[in-house]
Amino acid sequence: MELEKKNMKRIMIFLGALIVALVLRLAYIQLAGGEELSAATRAQSLISLEGSNTRGIIYDKNGAALVADQKHFVYIIKEADFDQKAAGLLAQIDAQEVSSDNKGYYVYSSQDYDKKIGQALIEQHHAYILQASSRYSENQLAPHLIGYVNRQDASGAAGLELMYDKQLSGLNRRIYAVADVKGNILPGRGLIITSDDEKDSYVKEGIRTTVDKQLQNAVEEIIDESGKDCAVVVLDSRSGGVAAMACTPDFDPNHVDEYMESAGNELMNKATQGEYAPGSVFKIVVAAAALEAGIDLNQSFFCGGTVQAGTLSIGCETGGATGHGEITFSDAFAQSCNSYFVQLGQEVGADAIIETAASMGLGKNALDGYPQASKGHLMTKQERYGDAIGNLSIGQGQTLVTPLQIAAMTNVIANGGNDPGVHLLMEEEKAQNQVLSQQTASQIGDMMEMVCEKGTAKNLGLMGADGKPRAAVKTGTAEYGAKEDGKTHGWITGYTPCEEPEYTITVLVEGGASGAGSAGPVFQKIVEYLEDSGSYSMPTLA
Repeated sequence: MELEKKNMKRIMIFLGALIVALVLRLAYIQLAGGEELSAATRAQSLISLEGSNTRGIIYDKNGAALVADQKHFVYIIKEADFDQKAAGLLAQIDAQEVSSDNKGYYVYSSQDYDKKIGQALIEQHHAYILQASSRYSENQLAPHLIGYVNRQDASGAAGLELMYDKQLSGLNRRIYAVADVKGNILPGRGLIITSDDEKDSYVKEGIRTTVDKQLQNAVEEIIDESGKDCAVVVLDSRSGGVAAMACTPDFDPNHVDEYMESAGNELMNKATQGEYAPGSVFKIVVAAAALEAGIDLNQSFFCGGTVQAGTLSIGCETGGATGHGEITFSDAFAQSCNSYFVQLGQEVGADAIIETAASMGLGKNALDGYPQASKGHLMTKQERYGDAIGNLSIGQGQTLVTPLQIAAMTNVIANGGNDPGVHLLMEEEKAQNQVLSQQTASQIGDMMEMVCEKGTAKNLGLMGADGKPRAAVKTGTAEYGAKEDGKTHGWITGYTPCEEPEYTITVLVEGGASGAGSAGPVFQKIVEYLEDSGSYSMPTLA
């Protein structure tokens, strides 16, 4: 009897301890561990949908979306229901797997939806089909300017996405579909957006850029149709805002990984990163330095086909073997006479030319804060010594520029010697800065019109029906590599219309035989588009 009492006592003590332990465990779950366990449960029920938009929108100047303006369809299938037949159905609608970290599920995405295939996936494979907004479309507009995001956390990795990441990202958000404990997606819950700390978040309004979506699209179509490797920059002449920027080859920001090991430089923004010898478009700088120094437009030099700069012999490509003979400043600019400009450069001096180039924006970033931008190179004191004045005067030698820098330089002339700078957001217009006299800018503008009338661009169809030029330009052909290889890039830069300019346009064609022949047609088509689209009022081009 006594033994039974002792055993009962032990059992009661054990049960009491067990009850206390259970109570303590329940208290921990409710109080201390509730949030942790709740988060774990939520994590098990969330299916990540990579590729969907979770960032602020990038808009053009008129409020049209440049990103996230296209819907896509998401297909979620349990591993147990996924087989070769399901994969075949998804392949028929060109659906791509977009997430690899969802254990227990296959997640695919497609741009288009096929009702018959969608029904088959639902009935035969118990698929869940959702609609979401993609960050980028398959034919994304302005990919080099906009850049792209990191797939891991959707943070900005290049271009505008990186430059304005703080405004566009807010929190590190992801989009999920919600499933129950059995793995079934909960009806009516649809998609949710969460941040890393599990608090509900939202997509901010975004940023409003200076880009003109329609013009950007037109520029991309023009360079695509040209079949040339090129870079184009179009500025709003008055404000310096980037109205369009494009280069080739293109890339798909949805599949950036495919280009990381490529030798094709698809991810390079040639308009802001590419550094090239400017060739004869640099004669705008030399002319400005000469006019600012008081040299008269009637100043003439003799062109005999070649000119000496110390021991350096430089040929006049446009004058042929015998040259232009005696030629004036204005005619030499229009004809792009090397012999004249070497002699003009010798009279002005390298220091004055470099100082003028720097004041017009060369040798420094044209776009403050833009992550993929190069400064180019202006000759140092050592590099411009002696014979180098010959190459400096015609934009060769060590001088390097980006297409955006040349556009900004040209825009100084379009603005009467005033430099409005370059910017990308509508609200970030810069203060004006007078870098050349209005007279100098006006004289250079007149000479740029002569390039269309009787100079190197006379065959580009840039004359109006009234016999007056509808653009003011300078062409250029820049040598690169070993001189004996004869490799060149083609340039043309200018603005339109001539009176009260509205757009400044710069075109570079890599490997172009000449500025007029290679880059000129691209420039001319952009001007035609501006006329036909009603972007500004001007007579019909001849």
